[in-house]
Amino acid sequence: MRHLKFAAGILGIAGLALRLAEDVRLHRLRKRLARVSDETFLKTARSLNAFESSLARLALEKSANDDVRAFADHVLEKEGDVTGDLIEIMDMGPVTETNFKPIYHGWVDDLQHAKAAGFDQTFVDVGQTVYQGAVSVFEAYVRDDATGPLKDYAARNIPRLQARLSQLQGLDLSVPQPVEA
Repeated sequence: MRHLKFAAGILGIAGLALRLAEDVRLHRLRKRLARVSDETFLKTARSLNAFESSLARLALEKSANDDVRAFADHVLEKEGDVTGDLIEIMDMGPVTETNFKPIYHGWVDDLQHAKAAGFDQTFVDVGQTVYQGAVSVFEAYVRDDATGPLKDYAARNIPRLQARLSQLQGLDLSVPQPVEA
């Protein structure tokens, strides 16, 4: 019993360290948001689209939690519409971007390497951090006075991102998860 409490304590400390690291990443992102350029917004939007599909696919692969899997199914169901809208806007120009590298790639790596026993909590923590950051970028971008298809896209998607964040926060993680041997 004592070993079980010790292991639970270690897992708790590891989870806290991960959340603190994510809070630092989010704080750095928010500091850069005084003004959001078209290029920064586009990179964020494209990265978010890539992150969402990776997040959902990993959840379907690694999670045993029905709520987490249902969230992932919902994300994948809507993925084509959101990505299609962004691709259509990019095709209209004038904003083009080369050498695209997703900004959320490190968090996808964290999820890929998460142990089965802690996957769902890591999934929620990482997802919340990314969605909070994305909402901040989208809101900052919309606050600018300029108009155009990217601004319209951002404004249309803020409620979707806020809803995803709320959905993540409402997931029931109390369902027992399988323990790795």
